[in-house]
Amino acid sequence: MLLGVPDRVIDQIMGWEPGGAARMRARYLHAPDRLLKEVAQKIGTAIWGAPGTPPVGENQDNKG
Repeated sequence: MLLGVPDRVIDQIMGWEPGGAARMRARYLHAPDRLLKEVAQKIGTAIWGAPGTPPVGENQDNKG
């Protein structure tokens, strides 16, 4: 997960059956803090824009 390995590969290495693999991943694979912060930052950028980007004022439109 952290290394960008596809879920299917992790499932096969761990010997998890395809039907219950998602449940097993949820139970045993924990997201490290670094990954959580990285995803939170991406979500923040998607919602509020990149840091230092001036906000759009109420009298401006969103056209490029």
